[in-house]
Amino acid sequence: MFSTAYASNADLYNLSEQSIWSLLIHSKENRAQITDPKFLLSAGSFSAQSELKLTLEQFQQHPYETFCRFPARISYLSEQMKFDLPEDRFSKCPELKAFLEHVPFDSLELVYASEVLSSATSMMGHIFIKASGLNSRAIPVEHSLAYYTEITTFNPLKLVIESTMTGMPGFFSVKPFAKDVEQYIKKEQRNLWQFSLQATPGQLHLLQLHIWELNQVNITYYFQSFNCATLTLEMLALLEPSLLKHRGTIVSPADVVKAAVTEGVVTATSLDTAPHWLFHALRDSIAQKDAKEIDQLVFARKSLTNETRRQQLIKLAADPLAARYITSVVERAIEQDVLESGFTVPTASKDVIFDFTGYKHPAKTPQDSAFGVTWLQDEYNSRALLHYLPAGHFLHNDNRQYLSESELIIAKVSVAVTPDTNKIQLEEFTLYSFRSISPDHAAFPVLSGEFYLGYRQSYQQDLQLASAFEVSGALGKSLRLHRDIISYAMAGAGLTTDVTHSKAFIYAKAGVVMNLIGDTKLYIQYEKSTGKIKNANKFADTTAILSWFPDRDHSINLKLNLVGSKKEQRTQFGAEYFYHF
Repeated sequence: MFSTAYASNADLYNLSEQSIWSLLIHSKENRAQITDPKFLLSAGSFSAQSELKLTLEQFQQHPYETFCRFPARISYLSEQMKFDLPEDRFSKCPELKAFLEHVPFDSLELVYASEVLSSATSMMGHIFIKASGLNSRAIPVEHSLAYYTEITTFNPLKLVIESTMTGMPGFFSVKPFAKDVEQYIKKEQRNLWQFSLQATPGQLHLLQLHIWELNQVNITYYFQSFNCATLTLEMLALLEPSLLKHRGTIVSPADVVKAAVTEGVVTATSLDTAPHWLFHALRDSIAQKDAKEIDQLVFARKSLTNETRRQQLIKLAADPLAARYITSVVERAIEQDVLESGFTVPTASKDVIFDFTGYKHPAKTPQDSAFGVTWLQDEYNSRALLHYLPAGHFLHNDNRQYLSESELIIAKVSVAVTPDTNKIQLEEFTLYSFRSISPDHAAFPVLSGEFYLGYRQSYQQDLQLASAFEVSGALGKSLRLHRDIISYAMAGAGLTTDVTHSKAFIYAKAGVVMNLIGDTKLYIQYEKSTGKIKNANKFADTTAILSWFPDRDHSINLKLNLVGSKKEQRTQFGAEYFYHF
């Protein structure tokens, strides 16, 4: 057995500075991220070294009890400090023993569930671990190991305060992976990307023991500092400590995927596709004229007999991808009672394996945080804007790796500097905003929409700009005009206030988003509004943004804005640069 008397303070200090020890106690910059006394022995005066000393002292006094509580810590310290553990230690921990027998760690995969912008808990996707292997009865099993929180309020301001300041209850769950497949793929229409991870048996066992430790304690969830991605990245760093290089200010689920791919711990990739995603992947993979013809045959040409329809579809099914697309469309048409349940199209594609792991890959998306600078010039003045986006992406960003065009803005701050007057002011603080421009299709009818909560500028009576607090939302439809062109239209309403005066308004907008050659993109939008702030008149606002993406994490934008009311006209030009990190 070990005695602390045989370890010098220097040895203990050096060991406490090791990255694996910091990961096991979830210390970041010598600050405890998990403060539950059941997990943290030095909660009153935390340091990595004091936590190590107290762990060893408790093990010396109560070896079995301490091992049952901290099996990963004690196993790691035993290996590093070369002391023996009791051979019967697992028999003294029946709950731990049962966990090891029922949740095997023969292999490990990182699982990414794709994003859903309209869901506060899934707007940037979700990340978790899948452990697989033979249980104690030699039965192959798969388990999801995930950290998450639950939304218990519909008050957006309260939600922001709880998720970023006071913290929310976090839950660490261990459940059969099949339940996640049912939830994400079938119910929520979200893909599950699975990345096989490289690890030694010893590393897998240490992580297995550590997950047992986490499953016994209360963890506080913070959106910006300790979310599902943060904890997952730290757990995976037990396999490869270099992953910690990717632990930024805010870690998103896609960041964890990028880190694992970059550091070379991913050995293979597989994809479980949701029907909605697979439908669009197939449609993008075949000739557009064939896709339109198939859509017409299934949904539009009501006068055709089933046999005529079937024969024409068979002709289009010579290409295996087109055949699989036909199957997807027919299945949806039967679900919607457009076709009879017995309608089938014989194809030769049933045994063909399709690989879509390179299509819309989460590791290829731009980074989720950004700094930007904008120069604007109009008839009245010129000014510079400095932007900081902690998490999200813009509609005019490079969104080609997302299923559809979208925008997500969380806690964006923009400060304006006017050189002529040396004036500096807060121009925008967007607490939470999203736009989803998802193309509607007869096979998968879907609404597009947007929501805004924050403080931003709008036009006054004379078309001068003024800022106000705003909450607004709209719904509409989008259509895919071409593989690279989406048009949309929506209408909505909102409320603004500058504390002294509040105003309700309605608005409608239409636009088009085009991905062009040479890594460029054109976004054009026309909006009409009744006026959003005090004394504002009706106005029409046309915006055009031409973007160029020299690489994944840089964007350069040219902007044109034309605004008009009955009495006033205003034209504004701008140039903009964003760095995504």
